[in-house]
Amino acid sequence: MSEEENYTEVDISDIVDDSENYFENQATDLHDSEQNSIQNSEIVNSEEATSTDKKLPQVKSDVVRSTRLPMARVKNIMKMDPDVHIVNAEAVFLVTKATEMFLETIAKETHIYTSHHKRKTIAKKDLDVIINKVDCLCFLEGAMDF
Repeated sequence: MSEEENYTEVDISDIVDDSENYFENQATDLHDSEQNSIQNSEIVNSEEATSTDKKLPQVKSDVVRSTRLPMARVKNIMKMDPDVHIVNAEAVFLVTKATEMFLETIAKETHIYTSHHKRKTIAKKDLDVIINKVDCLCFLEGAMDF
């Protein structure tokens, strides 16, 4: 049997569905924290009306962005382009998340291919095969020729 006969394609929609669920969970967590901060501010406002001597510190809700790659390094790489002078924080976050999702996709595809061949080590030839087999990675053809 050749390598092409053993290869089965992975449905990328599973990965997309997982990321959508992640963002929905983040949105509900953010909504809950906003409601808590609104309730806290209402408590503070009602206490200020009854007693002006006591002042409670207001709780600031910080948005936590979970990324595995360092955003500062991604920002520096983005600024290496001579046309780019200022980079927005949201743009850095989106580029970082897109990079993570891309690396996750290519790693999963390569792992599946390697495990079908009963090997534990991913080699350069495995990446070449995956790039040629998976349609969404066809833009990388020739990128591994060095």
